[in-house]
Amino acid sequence: MNLFLKYKLPKNVVAHSKKVRRIALEVAKELEEKGFGVDLKLVGRGALLHDIGRSMTHGLEHGYIGGRILREESEGEEVARIAERHVLGGISKEEAGRMGMPARDFIPETMEEKIVCYADKLSESDKIERLEKKLGRNAAFERMVKLIQEVDAMRGRVQELNVYAVLRDSKGRILVMKRREPKVWEFPGGGVEWGESPEKAVRREVEEETGLKIKNMKLLCTTSKVYKKGKLDKHSVYIVFEGKGEGKVKFGVEHSIAMWADLKKIRKSKLGWNVEPIVEFLSAKTR
Repeated sequence: MNLFLKYKLPKNVVAHSKKVRRIALEVAKELEEKGFGVDLKLVGRGALLHDIGRSMTHGLEHGYIGGRILREESEGEEVARIAERHVLGGISKEEAGRMGMPARDFIPETMEEKIVCYADKLSESDKIERLEKKLGRNAAFERMVKLIQEVDAMRGRVQELNVYAVLRDSKGRILVMKRREPKVWEFPGGGVEWGESPEKAVRREVEEETGLKIKNMKLLCTTSKVYKKGKLDKHSVYIVFEGKGEGKVKFGVEHSIAMWADLKKIRKSKLGWNVEPIVEFLSAKTR
């Protein structure tokens, strides 16, 4: 706190720093319990002082300046590196040079550096969206997303992107398929592969699971769900398309039967929880 007073750090930055410290210590303790080696004292000190450079600037170089201040104040090299490496998901040598900083990497490497960087991004609910709007999905932004995913994975938190298709036949009926296990009805769909667009993914999944082609495809809705699967906390996001299914239905090992049905019949069926909000959306459209 003496450094906050000495450098006249704004009250909102002090409040933010305390919040990041709280989040960072929660994450650090969680990872320590999972068997990861974490220096809790270093995480706490580094998180509290990570934004000291904002006493001089709010630009992206505030991390580098913070590191310089902390070295001058004899806070230690490890604390200084946490400050200078927490910005975005780290700043590369090339990016640093373009910003007028020393041409070297400022990318988190240690567990403590990654935890503070991660906690800083989780400190505000809309921070990721604001950074994306400001920067676009450039290399620095993608690096930040990967760091968040890395720490999420260590915490046992996984985020998935999936697609589903609401396919109709010439009579307007909808195709549903019954899984072998668990025995619930669902729409054809699956996960989006790395680098694959949702549109391409849903066409691929539909063809693999049903043998059908999608015609006149358009976006229907999006839904999401947070749930536990074993020891994992999963957040699944579903992008749902609709269109006309053309061809003869052929299904493989995942499903035991398929049927074309109207909404009334589908609502009476045992549905997968991930399908229920889609059926509710369709029902609301017909009212």
